[in-house]
Amino acid sequence: MDFETAFDVLSNEHRRAVLEILAETGRLSRRELTSRLLARDVGPDDPDRSSRRRLRIALHHNHLPHLADAGVVTYDDETVAPTPELDAVVGWLDGSGPTDGPDSLDDRLAEFYA
Repeated sequence: MDFETAFDVLSNEHRRAVLEILAETGRLSRRELTSRLLARDVGPDDPDRSSRRRLRIALHHNHLPHLADAGVVTYDDETVAPTPELDAVVGWLDGSGPTDGPDSLDDRLAEFYA
């Protein structure tokens, strides 16, 4: 995966969390994914219906389509599943992505901030 795509995918907190969760668990129901994301956001307290609904809508209309367009997940009305590309993006997330060569994170960030 190229740097621009990885950077775009990882630029949002909820998308990063979705990737971390799927890397740990694999395929999940959309309901379970929403619950796990809410648990990260609000902790062990039971979130209100409004928070759950807002997150479910954001996943449906924004984050899941974005991740699917990047090729890191597939989803339907019931489930969300990682693709083999997920490992490449998680590599960028945990710092084990390319570290040398023209696509290294350090080199690309140096170019960006130059």
